[in-house]
Amino acid sequence: MSSATPTAGTSPARRLSLAGVLRLRRPSEIWFKPALSSVAAVAPPNLLLLALGRLDLAMYTMAGSLCALYAHNRPYAARARTLAWVVLGMLGGVAVALVTASLTRNAVVLVTVGALLAAVQKALCDATRVGPPGNVVLTFISSAALFVPQTLGQVPGHLALAAAAGAWAWLVGMAPAPVRPHGPERRATAQA
Repeated sequence: MSSATPTAGTSPARRLSLAGVLRLRRPSEIWFKPALSSVAAVAPPNLLLLALGRLDLAMYTMAGSLCALYAHNRPYAARARTLAWVVLGMLGGVAVALVTASLTRNAVVLVTVGALLAAVQKALCDATRVGPPGNVVLTFISSAALFVPQTLGQVPGHLALAAAAGAWAWLVGMAPAPVRPHGPERRATAQA
């Protein structure tokens, strides 16, 4: 009899180890920059809302503020364009979500619109190679906005809050440019 014959205790299929999947890789050299930028972009608008007693509007400012997570690995000219497109993409997704939420409460319609938004956001982020965090934040925010009850009359004000916070996030993302105008290029050269 051949020794290659599987026995009751072994399987002919190779077992895959989870160690490779769960192994932590070396973090990015700039891992802290998106984190600090998001704190700097989120805190002022939300603290202002807190002071005004309108923390119920924080979801809309968060939509714009979280755009500060993007484009930290790009030179400043490319970062400016990328951040602008991310803010516009966020506003577009939130606009579709808010209008849909104001027109229907049907869960099937809301989930369908959410799936379509996620697909479009994924395709656009992949096509433009926007980089981390990709479509995840856009999809998370627009999906959440689908389930916030409101009227059509409230949508422009909510979008204005998101746009103002998005403009603030753009400024936060571009803030290091005057101090270190070639910082991203230097980091890329040092890593090469």
